[in-house]
Amino acid sequence: MASDVLTRLGVAGERLSDAEQRMVTALLDRKHELALLSGPQLAERLAVHGAAPTRLAQKLGYKGYPELRSALQKDIFRTQDAAHRMRRSVESVTEGDYLPALIASEIAALQGLAEAVAQTDIDRAADTIAGARRIFVFAQGHAQAVAHFLSRRLDRFGMATIALQGRRRDIAERLVGLGPQDVVIALAFRRQPSAFAPMMAHVRRTGAASILISDLAGVTMSPAADILLAAPRGRSHSEFQTPTVPLAIVSAVLLTLAARHEAETIGALERLTGLFAEFEDQ
Repeated sequence: MASDVLTRLGVAGERLSDAEQRMVTALLDRKHELALLSGPQLAERLAVHGAAPTRLAQKLGYKGYPELRSALQKDIFRTQDAAHRMRRSVESVTEGDYLPALIASEIAALQGLAEAVAQTDIDRAADTIAGARRIFVFAQGHAQAVAHFLSRRLDRFGMATIALQGRRRDIAERLVGLGPQDVVIALAFRRQPSAFAPMMAHVRRTGAASILISDLAGVTMSPAADILLAAPRGRSHSEFQTPTVPLAIVSAVLLTLAARHEAETIGALERLTGLFAEFEDQ
């Protein structure tokens, strides 16, 4: 089941002001610290107007900040249950055995993914990709590794992919021919890349579809994508942020794409097998 708070943030989208988006970022990143505070305490801690927490809660469809705080606390309890189970499983590990601890944290992060992303959204993303003329894949920094994996797999499905990487001018050059039959898949983690806003604004003008694969920062990125697939990659930005979660999201989209559009994807893989044999014979 997807988090109630994340679901409502996805609906609220760009109706949030800059100050409210900063408040959301703080609440998600420091949830274990801030979700225990009252509205006035939160406002003081974040140096915002005293009524700001209540206005934010009401924009998200809650009656007031106490109801939003309760939803945040429920999210914490769900996460902690999984984390505590994993932590107990490695309590007997001797100091320096980091692999078991890493495996435990990865399992907890993947359990959080199941809470944050619904299969129906994965289905929508897969269908959007399948119906696109071309697929533009945007990524910068560490996100490029996951983007490269996604592009290679889509290439194997016989789909036309274009990488949106490099300087902002390089990205603009590749977007000149973007049209309503295309889709832009953006991968962005921790904070909004500088090229994201102008790119998404152009996507909207052209009528192209858009998908954002992100962590909890994704709910504050603007302009919002048509489809948001976002899940926490760790308890907070101050801790280790696993690449396993976005890779799992991408893998789920690819698997769903192959299952829901089997004739096109499996047929392309069969043709690729024949091409491999021809190239090896030369």
